[in-house]
Amino acid sequence: MKIELQRVNEGVRFEATSEEGNTLHIDAGKGKMDGMGEGSAFSPMQLVLTGVAGCAVFDLIHILKKQRQEIKDVKISIDGDRKDAVPAPFEKVHVHFKLFGNVDEAKAKRAVGLAVEKYCSVAEMVKSTATITHSFEVIAE
Repeated sequence: MKIELQRVNEGVRFEATSEEGNTLHIDAGKGKMDGMGEGSAFSPMQLVLTGVAGCAVFDLIHILKKQRQEIKDVKISIDGDRKDAVPAPFEKVHVHFKLFGNVDEAKAKRAVGLAVEKYCSVAEMVKSTATITHSFEVIAE
């Protein structure tokens, strides 16, 4: 896996490009890095949370499909608390899934646990500094 970053302004905004040619923008956050950050794109730590949520939901959908559950939509909220130190890694992360469709609660509980605790590679890395918790709700349609 390889990512290349190219600076796109005089501050700390970069464009990241994957091997496949996909791009996204990264910024330090408004007022960060001696005022060079604009807050105009995701910060690296926001990307970490996005990675946990994305990785977990891909695994979750895969597990629910194997369980023959009728999942129509999923919304994820993820919150992270960071240490008040330098560096400031996450110390707590909570992922909440809203599952829309005809999904059995017991199967959803098992699938969410497996997705976050066992299969998500990004969560596995974040676990080195943070406690990761999760919750879910099923909204029948």
